[in-house]
Amino acid sequence: MPQWIPEQKWKDEDVYIIGGGTSLESFDWDLLKSKLTIGCNDAFLHGKDICKICIFGDTKWFLANQEKLELYDGAVFTNCGKLYKSKIPWLWSMSRIARGLSHKALAWNKNTGALAIHLSLLLGAKRVYLLGFDMKLSKNGKANWHPNHIDKPNKDIYPEFIQGCENLKKALPKEFPGVEIFNVTDDSDLNVFPKISAKEFWKGKL
Repeated sequence: MPQWIPEQKWKDEDVYIIGGGTSLESFDWDLLKSKLTIGCNDAFLHGKDICKICIFGDTKWFLANQEKLELYDGAVFTNCGKLYKSKIPWLWSMSRIARGLSHKALAWNKNTGALAIHLSLLLGAKRVYLLGFDMKLSKNGKANWHPNHIDKPNKDIYPEFIQGCENLKKALPKEFPGVEIFNVTDDSDLNVFPKISAKEFWKGKL
């Protein structure tokens, strides 16, 4: 596996992070075709036109999706410790730290969404827009917009996810000054970053 040395290939660009929340169930994915995107976990199933980079941090998820990932034509990143020294040629890796932000490693911060944000910062993003960061189960108990579940939906994990995003935000001014992060997710329980109505946001992007 190639170890990735950060390059600001997306310097001063807008970057969109595709989360897993059910708010994306009716999302118009074509809106992302011209955007720079990083998709968490199953977002890669939409292909490179929608999901330019796939990122994951869970070994169990990788083992369940490895065959499909081999057919994906975008880039794949991880900070899984168990995969750091593997020989998979198409899997980009960085070492893992538990929390905060770094320029030499990818922080886990307890969830793949925060991991994706960190990668966007290392790529040079100036503004980061979060999509599908619901941080809660839907009213009918669903966790994701996609049907693929590695673990049973569990509402108790979301406070940890939110805490991880708070840790990231605390480190942001020192490590990546001037970067803005916005949560474009309606009815989200993530209040760490400024929120923008999805309808109003995309109205200005069409």
